[in-house]
Amino acid sequence: MNEKKLVELMRIVIKEELHPVHQRIDEMKQVVYTLRNGQEELKAQMEGLSLDVHKLHGELAAVRQERQRDRDISDIRAGRTEREILEIKSRLDHLEQQDN
Repeated sequence: MNEKKLVELMRIVIKEELHPVHQRIDEMKQVVYTLRNGQEELKAQMEGLSLDVHKLHGELAAVRQERQRDRDISDIRAGRTEREILEIKSRLDHLEQQDN
């Protein structure tokens, strides 16, 4: 076998041996791209969830403030009502003393 044919034969053998390697590399690239795309999608979903959580946190803070304001108003009204009841009792006591 001459040198030229031997070199050609070696190239064919090497090419056939490398073909599966190249094919596996291509498959691995495909897997990596798929994983990367999935990761980017998950990242986008997490960012959306994070925005939702921040929005809900703000709404919850607003509800808490409103509830506290309502409690404060209720306390003020309860205090006024209690004073009015005491004033009415005092007037009734005064009227009863006048009748006696």
